[in-house]
Amino acid sequence: MVFQTIHSLTRQEASATQLAAVLGWPDFRTVISRVVGLGKRIRSRYSLPAMKRTDGTNTYWVFFFTGSYMGSQFMYRLRPELAAALAECGLLDKDKLRALPTTAAYLFAWNPDKWNWKDLLDDIGQVQTSGKVTVRWSCTSHRRVKPGDRVFMVRLGSEPRGIMASGRVASEPFAAPHWNGEDRQIWKVLLNLDVLLNPASEPILTLEHLGGGNLDGQVWTPMSSGVQIHPDAVGELEAEWFRFLTEQEGQSKPFAEEADWTQSFAEGASKQVIQTRYERNPYAREQCLAHHGYACKVCTFDFEQQYGSLGHGFIHVHHLTPVSMAKSPHRIDPKKDLMPVCPNCHAMLHRQNPPLTIAELKQLIKEA
Repeated sequence: MVFQTIHSLTRQEASATQLAAVLGWPDFRTVISRVVGLGKRIRSRYSLPAMKRTDGTNTYWVFFFTGSYMGSQFMYRLRPELAAALAECGLLDKDKLRALPTTAAYLFAWNPDKWNWKDLLDDIGQVQTSGKVTVRWSCTSHRRVKPGDRVFMVRLGSEPRGIMASGRVASEPFAAPHWNGEDRQIWKVLLNLDVLLNPASEPILTLEHLGGGNLDGQVWTPMSSGVQIHPDAVGELEAEWFRFLTEQEGQSKPFAEEADWTQSFAEGASKQVIQTRYERNPYAREQCLAHHGYACKVCTFDFEQQYGSLGHGFIHVHHLTPVSMAKSPHRIDPKKDLMPVCPNCHAMLHRQNPPLTIAELKQLIKEA
């Protein structure tokens, strides 16, 4: 992955710190340990002589890279013969590399038979009005989880059982009192949920739909909360979750006793949340950018060309047609309904309601 990532960068060079940022790894030490570990295995396997630094200590990165200092940072460059080998093996597809998830994903569990989520309706309301809600949840993977990691929440216990929420980890793990009132501490994290469904009144992605392909290898009814989802299953889960959300949008109806609660939200705010959900959904973003690329469709600005590896993969995704303008419920097509734009152009598109079109903003830039 390190070799492929360096080759995918515009300048085909990066420091260990920059590589860690692109890959979503904790820090530069993770990159160095992977490179050193592989170098040691290759040297042992093929009985290669040790490569020495000027101080006499062994070095292993030279098996794979050339490089030089740029200021205080050492910039790695892939050796041409290694790049040629990767190309021969078909491992240098730049679009596929960009689409790979850079953060881990974790499965958090809620069992209403064991714990009453008293604030569930209020939390759903918070998502409807502001786009997210922050909740505190127990986490068994406290040694690995970090802010920014992807989150899915599964409802267990009595039916319906399945995925009911998604979002991101919002804090480092911390010790807090046990949720059941026991006199002991457990590890918890804060979660920012941007999708939160009510299993009592609307469909959720049931366990029956979490099968096939790599999804079969994941346990969807964990004994504890905050377990890591197998990396091979994350992409398929994102795709299935996106498909489910787009097909269900606008079709579910609230229970009668919830009617006043539902109607209390401003329709525009609710639909803006829906629209933002699609723009930020990892699967939708991946599909959009794999098709359209990473340059702004308004001004053509490309962050990686301007900033090097620091700007790798950075771009906003814009929803072309506001949800409020849709004449009927429809499935979102990331390739047709979403478009990459830089933050400046994105802000200008939304300076009026309904938003400007890409063509209109291009014309305004031309006239200016």
